[in-house]
Amino acid sequence: MGLLDYTIRILGLSETILKWQGAITLLSAERREKVAQYAEQIAATLARAAAAFSALERDPANPRAGREGVRELGRIAGYVEDIVCALEDHLDGRKLAGVKRRLELLAEKEPIRAAARKADTLRVERLLEAEGYFRALADGLRT
Repeated sequence: MGLLDYTIRILGLSETILKWQGAITLLSAERREKVAQYAEQIAATLARAAAAFSALERDPANPRAGREGVRELGRIAGYVEDIVCALEDHLDGRKLAGVKRRLELLAEKEPIRAAARKADTLRVERLLEAEGYFRALADGLRT
């Protein structure tokens, strides 16, 4: 995937969704809580993926860490899709279409495997930064 690797895509997606916070705060309390829960699930998934990437960085031949990293990264597209569905009636169609295009790229299996094979400190930092964006979104929706 070159410079636009999987972790950069996740980070960009997380930044985009955090920017939607203003629109999301207009949702009902129940729907805001639902989006906050999805954001927390994504953050926890990103934390687990970062831990797997760290283990891969230390030992690139570690098959368990590789499988865990691939599994965790694979979950993210589904969770983001849940957020998009929850917001479908509340956001501009172009914004949703852009996120859906990004989700299609995230759901492809080979980019996930390639990202796991290239585990390094920079990718771990990107995952942790994306985790922070989703935790901030969840916190902001609950205040």
